[in-house]
Amino acid sequence: MKMLSTRKLASVLLAGALIVGGSIALSASADAAGKQGTACTKLNLKSGTYTCVANPTTTSPKLVWATASCITSQADYLSNVGNLTTYTKNATNAASQAQSLLASYQNALTVAQTSLDAVMNKNLYTIDYDPATHKPSTQVTGYNAAIAAYQAKLAADQAGLAAAQAALNADVVGSQKAKGDQATVNAYTTGVKYRQQTIDQLTRTLARINSTITNDQTQITTWTSTVNNAIAQQKQLTAQLTAAITTAKTTRALACKAGL
Repeated sequence: MKMLSTRKLASVLLAGALIVGGSIALSASADAAGKQGTACTKLNLKSGTYTCVANPTTTSPKLVWATASCITSQADYLSNVGNLTTYTKNATNAASQAQSLLASYQNALTVAQTSLDAVMNKNLYTIDYDPATHKPSTQVTGYNAAIAAYQAKLAADQAGLAAAQAALNADVVGSQKAKGDQATVNAYTTGVKYRQQTIDQLTRTLARINSTITNDQTQITTWTSTVNNAIAQQKQLTAQLTAAITTAKTTRALACKAGL
């Protein structure tokens, strides 16, 4: 084989170096940033002031070179979108809970008013029982009629008790008459106690129902205001957050406009 001269060998080596160097340069420039919006191949790769990112202005997965201001404006846009999503979810849940609570008070008021109507106008109240059959012998309808009847019975029992007690006081202690009068006193005492307990129970029942109605009405007023305010605030804040998204989107478009 003919040996290459020193000069020819140097020429060959130099040419090879140029070819290799050129291929390296071409490889490197394949991912070198030209301008914002031009394609790149590796996510987060940096080239000077540019970074390889997913195209911020489209839903396409295409990778492009972008400046720091473009990337920052995209992050701000996404943050505003996230704020609206989070607020909408939380506000909707809060409004739903407030509306549910309002509905529960409205339902409770309806139940209480129905109970009040029954007590005042529909319920039957037994005033006397047949001593032989123990079945009701005298009944009245409605609270006012019942109270009036029980109070009349109470007054009669109290008068009978006073008379029986007076008779007992005049009796000879231990006599048969004294025993009979004592039994009468005991019967009237039981009657007075029963009448008074019945009146007290009816009075407490009416007071409890009226208190429930008053409380429900107060709560309905409060929660109606709360729900209305929540709806108004939700509309206002949603409009503000939506406006912030629009502004952020415009800012992003300006920051990323070159080539996008």
